Amino acid sequence: MRYKNWNRVEQLDLERLQKQLNIRFQDEAMLLRALTHRSMEAEQRLPSNERLEFLGDAVVGLVIGETYYQLFPDANEGTLAKLRAFTVSEARLSAAARQCGIAEFVLLSPTVENTGGRARNSILSDAFEAVVGAVYLDQGLTVAAELVRRLLAPAIAEAQNDTLRGDYKSALQEHVQSTFQVLPQYKTIQETGQDHDKTFLVEVYLRGVALGTGSGKSKKEAEQLAAREAIKALIDNTTLEIPVDI
Repeated sequence: MRYKNWNRVEQLDLERLQKQLNIRFQDEAMLLRALTHRSMEAEQRLPSNERLEFLGDAVVGLVIGETYYQLFPDANEGTLAKLRAFTVSEARLSAAARQCGIAEFVLLSPTVENTGGRARNSILSDAFEAVVGAVYLDQGLTVAAELVRRLLAPAIAEAQNDTLRGDYKSALQEHVQSTFQVLPQYKTIQETGQDHDKTFLVEVYLRGVALGTGSGKSKKEAEQLAAREAIKALIDNTTLEIPVDI
């Protein structure tokens, strides 16, 4: 299938992309539009993918939301929201666009192309959502949902990893603020190793009481692990005594 107006469009091998996606479009023009960045609308008068991106964003959110709803039947709304936000983030969607080959096919104006547009996560994540929107219109929700789950499988697996999906510092802060009306305090109690390979030991306190200790290759990692211990201590240790005020 050939398209008029621009050399790059005529060179697109949409057949190869469809094989990589394992999708056969009834309307290939829909796929072409999903790949067309808005810079092409201004410079080449081709309709952009912005409307399809808007639709695809909703489809991706729905599919990933339902996925975690089924995977974690006991998770509360806040946890489900964090899992979904992690998975549909710009970084994960752009990574999926690169992995499945969408990045290679995005249509950019020469101006945007020459200024590194193909490497921008924002452009690639929008293209990913636009392709999903196009699949939804062309094939229906069942096919679109299968595509989303397949292409975002690495992000879904990453989100399910307890260490990666657990923003323990935020969870601890929310808990102690609502329960004790104060903020937890973190203290680096030890640094070991060479400058290029340090290990940090961090302790977290609540009103002077040590709740947890964490060790990591960065202060951020150590603080997260300390916060995880603190949450466990607050939940599991019924004898833990936190002063009412100090």
